[in-house]
Amino acid sequence: MITGFKWKKNEIKQSITQPKFGKIFIKRFLIWLGVFAIAALIVFLKFAEYVTDYRRDSLGIYRQKISERAKDFYETDPESEDYINNLDYIKSSLATYQMIDNNYAEVRIGDIRFATDEDTAYVGLFDEGVNTIYFIEDMSYFDPIDNYMDGKISCKYNAYFNWEYDPLVELAYSMDVYNPEIDYLPKSLYLNKEKHTFIPGLIQVRVNDDLYDIDCTPADTKGYELCELKNNFWLHGLTVAYRRNPALTSKDISSYDVLDPDVNYYPCSFEDYEFDEEKDYPLVVGFSPIEERSVFELAPFTSIAIPVIAFLLALTVALIRSFIKYQRDKTVWKIFEYRTKTTEAMAHDLKTPLAAIMAYAESLEASSGDPSKVREYSKNINEKVSAMDRMIADILTLSKGETCKIEANAEDVSVMELVKLSLMEFPDMKYELNGIDARIKTDKKLLKQTVDNLLSNCERYGDKESHVDITVSPEKLVIINKTDMVYGDAESLKKPFIKGEDSRGAKGTGLGLAIAENNLNILGFKLELESGSGIFKAIVKFK
Repeated sequence: MITGFKWKKNEIKQSITQPKFGKIFIKRFLIWLGVFAIAALIVFLKFAEYVTDYRRDSLGIYRQKISERAKDFYETDPESEDYINNLDYIKSSLATYQMIDNNYAEVRIGDIRFATDEDTAYVGLFDEGVNTIYFIEDMSYFDPIDNYMDGKISCKYNAYFNWEYDPLVELAYSMDVYNPEIDYLPKSLYLNKEKHTFIPGLIQVRVNDDLYDIDCTPADTKGYELCELKNNFWLHGLTVAYRRNPALTSKDISSYDVLDPDVNYYPCSFEDYEFDEEKDYPLVVGFSPIEERSVFELAPFTSIAIPVIAFLLALTVALIRSFIKYQRDKTVWKIFEYRTKTTEAMAHDLKTPLAAIMAYAESLEASSGDPSKVREYSKNINEKVSAMDRMIADILTLSKGETCKIEANAEDVSVMELVKLSLMEFPDMKYELNGIDARIKTDKKLLKQTVDNLLSNCERYGDKESHVDITVSPEKLVIINKTDMVYGDAESLKKPFIKGEDSRGAKGTGLGLAIAENNLNILGFKLELESGSGIFKAIVKFK
């Protein structure tokens, strides 16, 4: 309910106005937008903290793996069979680390140095239960892939690791809705088993569900042995590691994991200012600082989704609550309008016979010496009083029907016989009664009152020279009369005090169809009104 207040000399005047959905919605939308904006900000800050922590934890795991691989290689006898494998594990760990983030790592073991300062690629092949790692001989061998489809599937596009911190992408990926990963699957390779190097042959690139076979075989493969992976090539994923931040070098190292002969545990972790450059550590692993990156860069989709979801939730909640309030206010306003119009119509319709009664009473007093005039005026007064009595009775009947104070007593009723009984009250009406009798279980009194009102409407507004067509069937009762009146909206005639003519002075109270509608609602039936082509049709549906 929309309430307006006007202040005048300490008095409050209250009025009920028609509600406007737009006004209600805008107010609630702004309120809920503020609520969800605050909630989104809190969620976003928590999410940013989560992503930052998750990234640091993930990088910590990769750093730990590099340190473990370095320790394994340090402890391996150069003459043993595991030496080359452990060497490859260090190189592959460094390659993976440089691929996942803007970082730099370096391993120093005596005079041997490994660092994330070169672009590389590697593939692991299972041979008799042993996983052997082969590194690419030259990155230019990927040029056919990088130039294919104008670079859209270039090996420089490491999509999966671009989104590994984004929960929304991870969820879509796990549900097979969206796959940001581009897989480079070798179908054939050229291997140098002594050097643990390879040259790519036929490479299958998978982008979502699309597959592209690209032949990367160079003209010269001398010294390399062809390896056909055939149907199990997808087990041997090709990892391509381009440097994310080529500007980082040894000078940017800020923390170290070292093997210190003076202590009995590994690794000893130092910050840059704690590291002793003069001390001869047999094993040193250095890392550049974790570069600060915004949550929008690390998890763009989720970062955008949080405010969008907050906006949509605010919009949805505001729409729902606005609709509920609008419907409630609209109902109150309709009741207010109905009461106002009904009161005005009642006052107008009652005022007309009262004015006539007053006029006849004055004339009666002035004509007391003329018996014929006295009888005439007395008769007219009685007629007006009777009309007022009928109007009041109709108003009370309508009120009881609207407030469900009328009790219906079901009995077996013949619709045809009931219509004939009602027609006896209209001796001057011309009609044609047709159809098949319907026997229904209903309240005879309420149904007869409904038929009486419909026939009365025909008599009052129909063409007196034409017949009223009445058709009875088990499904419905149809009453059609010809009329020269035109109704823009015949259904509106079921509203109280709406008459077939615009003049308030027209015959009837304007309650007949409203009472008929209420009666049928109580009985579980339905009244439909139609108008057009010079006829007026009333349909009472029993089913």
